[in-house]
Amino acid sequence: MNAPLFDLDRPGLEATVNSYKPGNGLAWQTLFPLKYTPKFDLKGIEGDEGIPVSADRVAFNTKAPLKTRKTVGSWSGKLGKIAVSRDKDETQINEYEDLKVIAAANTEDKATARYLVDMVYDDVDFCNKAMDYRVELDALRIGSSGKQILSKKLDGDMATEDTINFNVPSENFIGYQAAAWSDAANADGLADIARGQEIIAAKGLRKPMFAIMEKSKFRELRAQKATARRLYPQVSDLSVITTEMVTLERINDYMRQEGYPQILFIDSYVTVEQKDGTQETLKPWNAKAVVLSPTVQLGWTYWKRVPQAKNTEALQAYGPFYKLTVYSDVNPQVETTLAEAYVQPGLINRASLVFINTTKSSWSNGS
Repeated sequence: MNAPLFDLDRPGLEATVNSYKPGNGLAWQTLFPLKYTPKFDLKGIEGDEGIPVSADRVAFNTKAPLKTRKTVGSWSGKLGKIAVSRDKDETQINEYEDLKVIAAANTEDKATARYLVDMVYDDVDFCNKAMDYRVELDALRIGSSGKQILSKKLDGDMATEDTINFNVPSENFIGYQAAAWSDAANADGLADIARGQEIIAAKGLRKPMFAIMEKSKFRELRAQKATARRLYPQVSDLSVITTEMVTLERINDYMRQEGYPQILFIDSYVTVEQKDGTQETLKPWNAKAVVLSPTVQLGWTYWKRVPQAKNTEALQAYGPFYKLTVYSDVNPQVETTLAEAYVQPGLINRASLVFINTTKSSWSNGS
């Protein structure tokens, strides 16, 4: 790996990478914040997922009774590697050199100077965002399904068709009770959420206090007659209640009064580029799934630092959870910007999570 061909130095690269704030405007930073791990192997043991044992009242100067230590909710896996790169080819390199001559001859040409700066740093910005949105894709897929299915379509040709199971109890995956949420006349989404909370409460576990869903699913919830009936029990003719009257604030006020989970909705998009250059924009959260959780945070995004390459003239800098490298080759002439990370989102509070399929009466793998 040779030194970059464009005018880029280590302080400039580090400043650009460090100024990028990961998760800005995305859901993963809230649902799956970053957590450093020094190892490739992950073994999560959530001790607080066991059935809570109340403390004993003891007399002064006596020893407290010894309680058994319960190990539950363990899972193991390895940090996966994600990477993205972008090249500037020989034509772009020549264009850059020509523009430098023009800008040097006319120091007042601020537009050309700005364009030159953008050419240097646009690939760095591209890689920053690509790593950010990759975590968004993985975290929200896990958060709305309770597992991670690796597929060649979304994870590349080298991915094995495999599943990472986070050991959420099978009885925590349920479907609707009355009707599909799209059936506004018969569905009762708030009752489905309350039922999910009761499943966990009956086990003596930490109750879910948040219901996380996709924006389109929240719209279905707003349109249900049962929702209007709960919010306006004094109104006999539900036809006078408009959708504008069934707001998120009004619903959450009702849920809070009843001790039910608060509603949160997600509206996230990610664009995936295939090997042939075609792009597909998709929603990483499973729109059919509503997830109940004791906290807004569903898990952690575990990460480990990628080591720097030795004996190279390439520029290398560390971002929030990834390494960024800029280097060049001479045959053919090309400059490459590469981002690499060892990263894996994982669920917490797994025994207290509930996954509701709002389109079927059972979970049916969330489909």
